[in-house]
Parts: sequence; C-alpha cells; structure tokens
Amino acid sequence: MLTANAVLALFGEFVQGLGISRWLAQEMPKPGSGRGYEASFYVKPLVLMLTGGGRPLEDLRTLKNDTALSSLLRSGTLPSTDAVGDWLRRTGAGEGMAGLSRLNRRIVATRIRQTGQTAHTLDCDASQIVAEKKRSISPTRANKATCR
Repeated sequence: MLTANAVLALFGEFVQGLGISRWLAQEMPKPGSGRGYEASFYVKPLVLMLTGGGRPLEDLRTLKNDTALSSLLRSGTLPSTDAVGDWLRRTGAGEGMAGLSRLNRRIVATRIRQTGQTAHTLDCDASQIVAEKKRSISPTRANKATCR
C-alpha cells in the first residue's frame, strides 16, 4: 500500500511513544456516557491532521480514507467530522480546555527534561510568508512619471 502521508506515520509513532494517550486519559474529562470515547480518540487524529497541513475539520476525511496510514498506525476507526466537531464544542464548553492546558505543560516539561535546554525561542509564525507586491505601473504612466 502507498500513502502520501508517510511522514504522518513517523509523527504518529512519535506521539504514541510519548504516551499521549495515557496523559490524555489522566488530564481530560471522562466521557459522559458508557458509550462515549476517550479524548485520545479525537485528539490524535486532530494532531495528525494539523501536522499534515489540514485546517478545516473536513480534512480529517483525508486521514480517514488513507488505509495505508491507518494500517501503519493501527488506528482502527477514526471519528467522523461531525463527531469531532461535537467533541470540540463539548470540550471547549467544559473542563476540557483546562485539561489540554495541563497536557501542554506536561509535554513541554518532558521535552525540556529530555533536552536539558531551558532557553527556547518560540516562533509561532515561522511558516507564513507574506509578500507585499507593489502595484505595477503601465509603461505609458512610467514614462510620464520620469519625464516630469
């Protein structure tokens, strides 16, 4: 099987190796019903989607349809875009944001311990390149401008 998302397989293995599923189970609120899914069911596909350059929830369908990636990560079934949207709304309205904040602190602290570096540069906008183009001037207007 071939996949255009091969790099996401490496990143997915890294995320699993960090123990994100365990940390999510500890920090995030439990599902409200016996039929509900744990937070990692929603968070891992979102992290993979965002890492792969996806932005709208509809980009989750790319991951869902990628059988090679699902096989490599042994991810099983992935949530639908509607289910992820509902979970995000519930999480944002409840204690989920505090749980995600604690999880973020744990990940950063673990990384600092691993590297031993205490000073880091955070560049939130490293990938965006904004080009400001000047308005082109027609040759006749350019000639008039230089002749004056």
